[in-house]
Parts: sequence; C-alpha cells; structure tokens
Amino acid sequence: MPLLTGRRVAATVTSTVTSTVTSTVASTVLIAAGLLSPLPANAQAREPAGVRQALDAMVAAGAPGVLARIDDDHGTWIATSGVADLETRAPMPREARFRIASLTKSMVAAVVLQLVREGRVSLEEKIAARLPGLVEGGDRITVRQLLNHTGGLADYAQAPEFADPARFGKTYTPRQLVAEAERLPRPERGRFSYSNTGYILLGLLVEKVTGHTLGAELKRRIFRPAGMTRTYLPLTRQNIRGPHATGYYLPRGADPDVPGSLKPITRLNPSFAWAAYGVVSDARDVNRFYKALFGGRLVTRDLLAQMRTGVGTPQAPVFPRYGLGLESAGFTCGEMWGATGSIPGYQTFSFADATGKRRMTLSVNVQRNDPKVAPMLLAGVDALNRYFCGEPYKPPTK
Repeated sequence: MPLLTGRRVAATVTSTVTSTVTSTVASTVLIAAGLLSPLPANAQAREPAGVRQALDAMVAAGAPGVLARIDDDHGTWIATSGVADLETRAPMPREARFRIASLTKSMVAAVVLQLVREGRVSLEEKIAARLPGLVEGGDRITVRQLLNHTGGLADYAQAPEFADPARFGKTYTPRQLVAEAERLPRPERGRFSYSNTGYILLGLLVEKVTGHTLGAELKRRIFRPAGMTRTYLPLTRQNIRGPHATGYYLPRGADPDVPGSLKPITRLNPSFAWAAYGVVSDARDVNRFYKALFGGRLVTRDLLAQMRTGVGTPQAPVFPRYGLGLESAGFTCGEMWGATGSIPGYQTFSFADATGKRRMTLSVNVQRNDPKVAPMLLAGVDALNRYFCGEPYKPPTK
C-alpha cells in the first residue's frame, strides 16, 4: 500500500501541505529534544542540516519511532528518533528489519522488466494470454497497465475483511486475493487507480513464465545482484527475522490522540501482501536496491526510462506521478523517484537521485491512515527534502 491511502487522507495531506511541515518541525524541536540518536556509520559521513529535527517532528506527530539512513559519496549516516517499543522504551535498532510494504512493487517490476528484456514478456501483452480466466476483461488489460495501476482493477486490500485484525493470521493464496478484488466495484480502466491486485497478477505472471517461485526469482535477479543480504519475501512466516522494532497500527475509527490507541501488530501472516507489499528488508538493503536499479545494474537504461514515465496521481503535489513500479516525489529541487509503502505495523519512504548515488530511506514503526496522520507523513517528506535539496519542504507553485 502507498503511504497516502484513501481519498480523505490524500486530500488532508494535499490541503495542509503548505503550512504543516514547517510549523510542525519548528514547534516540536524542543518537545522532542533528546529522542534522536544519530549514528554515523563511518568517518566520512556527515549530518544533513535539519534532518534530525524533521525526524523528531515525525515522533511528536505520532510515530512511536523512526529510522533514517542516508547513503551517498560522503558515506553513510543513520539516525533514529523515538522508540522501538512503547512498553519497554527500547531504542530503535540501527539495522532494524521492517516490512517495506509497497517498495516491494519496485522489485517485482524490475523482475518483470528483466523478463521483457529477455523477450519472454511484452509490456503490451494482455494478462489473459498468460493467466486466462483469472480476471474479467483480462484480454484488455496489459502488463504495462498492471505496473502503473491503470488496468481498471479493484484493490483487494480495500475489502472490509482486510481491516479486521482477527484476520491478520489467516493464510491467503494469490488467487484468493484476486477473487476478493473481483467482488469489489471496479475503477475506470486507463486511469490511475492504485490496485495491489495488479501486482498479485504480476507475481503470478513471473511464476508462470519462469517456472519458479516469485521469492526465488527475486532472490536470483534482485537481492543477490544488489547485495541485499537482509532481504526476503516471506510467505506465511509471521515473525520478522533479525533485529526489528515492534510494529503498531491504529484500528479503524480509533482516535490517535487517545493514550493506548496504537496496537502492536509485529506478528502477522504476510500472505495477504505477497507480490504487492510483502517483502521484509532494512534501510541498508533498500538503499542498495535503488542504487543498483538507478545505476543500470538491474534494468537496462531504456526500460529504466519507462519505469520513470509516470501517470498523474491524486497524491499530487507531494507524490505526483506513478511509473512502472516507481513513485515520484515532488521535492523543491525537482522530481525524484523511489517508493512509499504502508502495511500494518510499518510505513516507509525511500527515494534516490537520478543516478542512484544519493539515497535516503525512512521507516516508522506504525501504520496510520487517519486524517490526523498528515503532519507525521509531511515531516517525513520534509526530512527527505532537507537531505536532497538542502532546505525545508515547500509545495510546488502552480
């Protein structure tokens, strides 16, 4: 799932973007003082101006904890703010693994585009040619449309049962997820409408074409070449391997300002996410992925250009375009590409410059989709903007 889910949340973020970040950062530096633990990874690393304050602002706005990692030619800079667990008050591990949610889509898209390069898949072929009868109208939906969310498919994750914490332990097959989507009203084909269902179909496509599991293809084609030794795609395993923060979520309808409203949800059955938003990783590995991708090591330059050719989204001007598994961010110094993600327990931002030489990943150990989440998310955008552009975030002027 992307960070901004639902029209009401997207509208809240967009309408408050002009003033929220700057005022939140300015007003919470003193409140959150002492929460941040900067962890420079080597002597060459340097601290970007203002990023500490932006991370503190995320915590003051409702994140239990946040981890940020920057990798560039100057080295590595890691910082944490808040806590990994609200009960024990343990600090956030600097190598914390987390469910990276929809950053998974960038990786699955890269696998699909490798198959395109090999001549085994075409971006313009219809999904019904490989997966007949799985979705109504599959003979009119192209692989490209699945990648950029214009296939006119309902999003199975919007079904009511996926908001029920009691079902977080249930095992789903990919085909069951597609069937859930088929029961929901469909958006118009040809226009952007975010759908996790499309990426479930792409995962099935990868398995059909290669004869291997999606996890095996991700490991062989993406994780190993990029040096992502802490990354994996779980199927039904409920715990997270390695150091990690406790993940929290805000139940639907709960008030985030009420003490105790956030509920722990670290352990869950990730089968509902799979190819759409199921990968577990850490900030180091995510930054390695975007370095390898944008550096041309995973996808050829011509196909990478297509990944960055985007359609407009309702999340503009913060996240104005979506390409083939990549999302753009409208920073003050220009548009950059990467992805955002949201899954019960965690929300993530990760972006890089055009060359992949400058990368920054943020992870918070909570999922919130309520209208009051805007200041937290915008403080995250501010942290990214301060690193990439050297100034506070301001919305683009029309």
